[in-house]
Amino acid sequence: MVKEGHGERLSGFHAREDATPKRERVISVLRKHKNWMYAAIVVEKCKVNSVLWEPETFYPKFCGMLLRFVFRGRVKPGTTKLLIYTDTLPFTGNRAKAAETTIKAACHADLPDGMPFHVLHHRRESNAWIQVADYCCWAVCRKWEQGNHEAYNQLNSRLAAPELDAMSRGDGTTYY
Repeated sequence: MVKEGHGERLSGFHAREDATPKRERVISVLRKHKNWMYAAIVVEKCKVNSVLWEPETFYPKFCGMLLRFVFRGRVKPGTTKLLIYTDTLPFTGNRAKAAETTIKAACHADLPDGMPFHVLHHRRESNAWIQVADYCCWAVCRKWEQGNHEAYNQLNSRLAAPELDAMSRGDGTTYY
């Protein structure tokens, strides 16, 4: 990608921030690799009850829903350990500990008994899979927010199942 003129910021990729040519190149590379899938959850924040708005409640709640989907049908037979990566948490201290406890509780509830796992929070630039997840989330977000299906359609073959609309289970209230 350096030879193609994308070398100005190769320490990491971020779909929203990357220029269109770089974004198109990254999506092209992702499409060429066959051995990966992604899952997505859509949360319309304006439909989330205010009791869940705090980040230490919001992220673990909806992360748990996504992890449950992955753990209940996408863990390959013979898997002996899971590594669960997130971007760095947007909070620290007791709030971070509470969020991690909730994520770990989801793992304990939905993983096969005794399967070891680790939850790791790394800067997105340090983990290629976090960057892949960013691109996939960006494509889903563009579809839902703007009706732009271009990137979504390009990555659709890697989508494990249609994205989960978490708010479809609610009462339809819009809070703001």
